[in-house]
Order: sequence, then C-alpha cells, then structure tokens
Amino acid sequence: MTLPSLEVRVEQFREERNVEFEDCLGAGTQGTVFVFKVPSQELRLAVKFHHRTIAYHREISVYYRLQDLNITHINGHRVPIMTGCDDCLLAIEMTIVSPPFCLDFGGAYLDRPPDYSAEVWEDWREMKSEAFEENWPKVESILAEFRSIGIYIADVNPGNIRF
Repeated sequence: MTLPSLEVRVEQFREERNVEFEDCLGAGTQGTVFVFKVPSQELRLAVKFHHRTIAYHREISVYYRLQDLNITHINGHRVPIMTGCDDCLLAIEMTIVSPPFCLDFGGAYLDRPPDYSAEVWEDWREMKSEAFEENWPKVESILAEFRSIGIYIADVNPGNIRF
C-alpha cells in the first residue's frame, strides 16, 4: 500500500476533524508535527504524521504504555498525552507540552533496547553527553525512569528532552 503524500494526509485530517491548520512545529526522521486549532473548543493540539508505518506503530505503543500507566510526567518533565490516532493517516494526536518536557517517541523501543553493539552504545553515550553538557546526568536519570517502565529511547536530543 502506498501512503498518500504528507500534504494530502494533513488536508484529509483537517477536513475530517473540522480543525484549522495553525503551524508546523518541526520535522524529523520519523515524521512531521503540526499544530491544529479546534475552533469549537478553543483547543490546540499537536499531530504527528509519520513517514513510515513501523515508526508509527512503535511510537503509538509507547503512548499506549504511558496511557496504561497514567504517566504524564517523567522526573518532573511533562510528556504529551495521546488524545487520538489514525492508523490510515499514520497520525498521532497529542496535547501540547511546554518545558520541561520529554517528547518524540518515534525512535523508542518497547520492552527491549535496540540491538546495538557495545561500541555503538559507547559512541552514542559520548555524543549525547556532549549534546546535553551539564544536563547529561539528569537525562540519564530520565532515560532510566523510562527504562523502568519498559520504554527504551534511542533518539534523544536537546530538542526532545528540554529543561
């Protein structure tokens, strides 16, 4: 099955939900996040449209785990709450959070870490500690808390864990 273009899926979402497009929050390797306004409720929501089915299913499984455990914060950092999803559009609707936050679970794995070699993990830790500088010990604590509930986050950067 060929996925319609991002523009087509965004427009279909807008029409089906009767929402107004407001802004693009950002684009990454897994997908693009847009902000929509629900005029009837004066509500804003973020919607991530995934590029690939596998990443969509990985991320949605993380949101279901967070939902099942009623988790809205990890170590004092807000996590978005999934408010809906659309398997056909590969779209996840979620609340908008402000710092401090943890978001973007498209590169996360449920119940097992990614199968990286020890060398790759060491290089990963070195890159991430440089990226987060003095906040790296706090990030390690946040990642440990996620691991304690079976969520292994591989794609971590200062844009998706903000202080």
